Amino acid sequence: MEGSPVALVTGAAQGLGLAISLRLRADGFDVVMGDVNAEGVRRAAGQVGGRGVTMDVSDDASVAAAFDTLGDGPLDVLVNNAGLISRQPAAEFDSAQWDREMAVNLGGTMRCSRAAYAHLVRAERPAIVNLASVGSTFGLPQRLGYSTAKAGVLGLTRTLAAEWGPDRIRVNAVAPGYIETAMMRSGFTTGALDETRLLDRTPLGRFGSADEVAGAVSFLVSADASFVTGTVLKVDGGITIDGSFHARSVEPDPVSY
Repeated sequence: MEGSPVALVTGAAQGLGLAISLRLRADGFDVVMGDVNAEGVRRAAGQVGGRGVTMDVSDDASVAAAFDTLGDGPLDVLVNNAGLISRQPAAEFDSAQWDREMAVNLGGTMRCSRAAYAHLVRAERPAIVNLASVGSTFGLPQRLGYSTAKAGVLGLTRTLAAEWGPDRIRVNAVAPGYIETAMMRSGFTTGALDETRLLDRTPLGRFGSADEVAGAVSFLVSADASFVTGTVLKVDGGITIDGSFHARSVEPDPVSY
């Protein structure tokens, strides 16, 4: 769309990245969709009506080449969504997999933000949204690399918000809880996640949808959030704030103090 604001979403071939791309397109953005899966992002871009770009967020040259496709034009919004997860005991955690998860989940957020800066400073209402996780709050057994990297995303978000605020660039994070995606469902398949226990620990009593995460991103990049920066918006059904430890089907005995 001529004269429309431009958004770049990483990890956009499927899941949350695709949902976010669809929402931003509906909000009136021209959407550039980046993903390491060249064929997948091409198909997804056709679905969204956006433009697909092959990019590996763990590689400096690949990130630079993807941003070069923007030319001299401004970039209004960057959504750092690309990520991956592995599940293995911490005492046996593979060093190569650790490096890979750091390079994608945390390093990719840094590389893309760094590459976007020169474009964002020319935009009228520039904003970055980084994808954190409940793993930024909880310790997640068997997911050492993922949880550590996502905690790092919060530090990166706060630092960029403080440093780039004078340039009018707002930087926030969204921290999804357990969302109906292929990544989450894979945890049920392998037995790494217990569906009943998760639902019991979530005050809203259900899993979230990718569209609900996309709605949070939409808000954070909108004019309605024009004075919001350096914050983390949790989209988790309340799982990270619930301090009850009894089964929801059982009423705890009243205790007087």
